[in-house]
Amino acid sequence: MSNIKLNVILLVKGGRRRGCIKSQRWLFIIGAILCKFAAAAADEELSPECKYSCNEHDLQEAIKVPFEDPQLYFDKGDDGFPAFGIKPGSDIKSPYRLFLPEKLYPEFSIVVNFKLNSTTGGFLFAVVNPSENVVQLGVQTVPSSANRLNVSFLYTDVNKYSSSSSNVLATFSIPWKVRKYYRLGLKVTRKNVQLFGRCLDPQSVEVIRDPMELLFDSASILYIGQAGPLIKGPFDVSKF
Repeated sequence: MSNIKLNVILLVKGGRRRGCIKSQRWLFIIGAILCKFAAAAADEELSPECKYSCNEHDLQEAIKVPFEDPQLYFDKGDDGFPAFGIKPGSDIKSPYRLFLPEKLYPEFSIVVNFKLNSTTGGFLFAVVNPSENVVQLGVQTVPSSANRLNVSFLYTDVNKYSSSSSNVLATFSIPWKVRKYYRLGLKVTRKNVQLFGRCLDPQSVEVIRDPMELLFDSASILYIGQAGPLIKGPFDVSKF
């Protein structure tokens, strides 16, 4: 199916942080951070930076070191720094509250760096409800053709949707090639979701977010590289 190296960052109003994602044969994760609203974008815009003091939530900390999962290992990242390697069958999950706030910020940014080594996409990360059948917050990548990739931002209030329905708030289409690195920024404001990418034209979608500050269930679960066993979208070993 698919393998990636990945760095996910969520940014809130202020502060600075840089990260990168790389990939080779399995699924690699370098970092994931949530931070209050920032003018995130690619290069100058996409750098995962905030301009003021910043609340950051590093989702990479969901990976426990020393590894408890035999499917996890250290690999050399594309920039020469160590990266986490994740083989098929790994199960990176934690109570969301260990890494994210009880209530999501009204404005924030997400920065991801990743490379897919097959034409099967998946969830970069997902916060799912206790029944694990609804994605409350997540980013999913799905190739739509040999040279186009759909990047979807999911944002679901479980009280407003059916018990098994996840709400795709915005979807963007970008040029794409297998085995090429992509660095993307999603800027979520009160009225829009914007996508920025290195060498990509900025895209914007008008949205209605209700509620403006998403309240997670106290028993919600954070997954890295998948959205749990009930929802399709895990990254797996490459078919190539």
